[in-house]
Amino acid sequence: MEADDLYHTAGQKGQAKQGGIKPLGRHARGRRKKREPGRGHDEKDRPAIIAWVSRQGAVVIQATKDFTVKTVQKAADIAVHAGSRLYTDSASSYRAVQGYVHEFVNHTQKEYARGDVHDNRAECLFSLLKPYLRVFRGLSKINLPGYVNFFQFLWNFRYQNAFEQAELILWAALDPAIARRARRGEVVRSLDHFDLLQTAIN
Repeated sequence: MEADDLYHTAGQKGQAKQGGIKPLGRHARGRRKKREPGRGHDEKDRPAIIAWVSRQGAVVIQATKDFTVKTVQKAADIAVHAGSRLYTDSASSYRAVQGYVHEFVNHTQKEYARGDVHDNRAECLFSLLKPYLRVFRGLSKINLPGYVNFFQFLWNFRYQNAFEQAELILWAALDPAIARRARRGEVVRSLDHFDLLQTAIN
């Protein structure tokens, strides 16, 4: 299993700064903050995206508010089977993760691969995710998880045609358990109701 992280610009698009609805019948589009130095963070309008890529093909992509050790540990526990072999870069948040056989490459020392130890698949996935998100010309950080999860769905089921993908979406939408969650607004926020989308094969 490989892991890598990305910071994507996502602001308050569609939300008025002081709240309230404009005469157009919708919330005003807010402008994102100017980019601040240092690592991204939800408060800087640059939330983190973490990709967990199985070398057998499945991926789990999570949009998180920050990239702290606690957040990365929780994300890993959801996406990766305990005891799996994990390959990452040398970020301190990855190195502190427990419960996995962890090896990393040090990009600061211009080390990008050491035998089987590399995160090239995860980096390649981001090279596809970034242009996918760019098409939408600005995202709200509230809606970012939904966009990311739909990309995850498209990737994990890329070998199925559009009709088969639509059938999966309808099957999930018509499931009674999913309908209950939809009434609470959960499905609207994210497509993570597909259990198998959240399970990477190690």
